[in-house]
Amino acid sequence: MTAGKRQTSRGAAKEYERRQHFYVVEGSAARELAPRELPSPKERPREEKHPGRRTKERALTMSPTFVMLLAFASALMLAVCVHYLQVRVSVYAKMGSVEVLEEELKTLTDANEAVLSRIEAASDINKIYKIATEELGMVYPEDSQIIRYDRTESEYVQQYEKIPEE
Repeated sequence: MTAGKRQTSRGAAKEYERRQHFYVVEGSAARELAPRELPSPKERPREEKHPGRRTKERALTMSPTFVMLLAFASALMLAVCVHYLQVRVSVYAKMGSVEVLEEELKTLTDANEAVLSRIEAASDINKIYKIATEELGMVYPEDSQIIRYDRTESEYVQQYEKIPEE
């Protein structure tokens, strides 16, 4: 009989008869002079037809502690999944608002550049000089009117007194 096949009752009886006539001895010396008597299948204690069934049944039963632990782990996993989905939705919403703000920034930047180019076009130096000297009566200062100062550590000057008019 092969090792992988189950023995039927007829096969078990034949195996029993074969063992009654031949006794296999390992090694070079016989340990027993007479063949060993094996009990007949009827005399053997009744074994379960499925010897692994009791182990399987015991493995399939779950203790209340294990069930509670499994329920807690499942609830925790569900909470983590829900939180993950909420975070993803929040990220996608913020990405959409960032896109809207970037579009608004681009529009404002374009408007600022247009106004700046208009200002630069309107600020013709010759025109400004002409208006200042002819209409407003401004003149360049003379050297005696210019007051020079030595710069100290700071980059700015604070005025504490009034500038003399003379």
